[in-house]
Amino acid sequence: MKIAGVVLAGGQSSRYGQPKMFELFAGQPLYKNSLNALQQNGLVPLIIATNASLQRNFAEENIQMIIEKQPHQGPLLALQNIMTNLPDVEWFFIVASDMPYMNADFVQTMLTYIDDRYDAIVPKTSRIQPLASLYRRTALPKVNLLIQQNKRSMKALLDQVRVCYVGFDENSPTFININTQTDWAQTVKKESYDE
Repeated sequence: MKIAGVVLAGGQSSRYGQPKMFELFAGQPLYKNSLNALQQNGLVPLIIATNASLQRNFAEENIQMIIEKQPHQGPLLALQNIMTNLPDVEWFFIVASDMPYMNADFVQTMLTYIDDRYDAIVPKTSRIQPLASLYRRTALPKVNLLIQQNKRSMKALLDQVRVCYVGFDENSPTFININTQTDWAQTVKKESYDE
């Protein structure tokens, strides 16, 4: 069974003001936290899903780049593009590129829930975390249908497929993501206190 590790790195970062996935965190670009967490669990292939304007900023070896034909259309279209480009992969571990505390232990825990009964495996705190989740190829027909209906939300997909929700602590830093410069400033400040 093939499980691909995918970093979603094609967003506009419109609220942030510049491509946030390249900000340095703990000495490396932010997206590398997500990439390393997937890599350390031996997921193959490793994918960075991005757009043509950002592609040149990634200097990765042994990483497959999947370029969005229509940039900035959201994660559901990105998922469709990834699944369509990788027809021999059964499961896709999707992680956003702006999660400074993404880690290998979380990825390893999630992988233990893979089961033929599910089309998606999604972590849940007080809310669901669809951009740190596993999606199975069996979800693709529903993805295609939603996009035809011009429905773009990941929640719309999860409402229509068989989902295993995995509970995580409300206070887990794993799911912190960066949307604004304020988020980033608070994360960097916390990191300097912890050192």
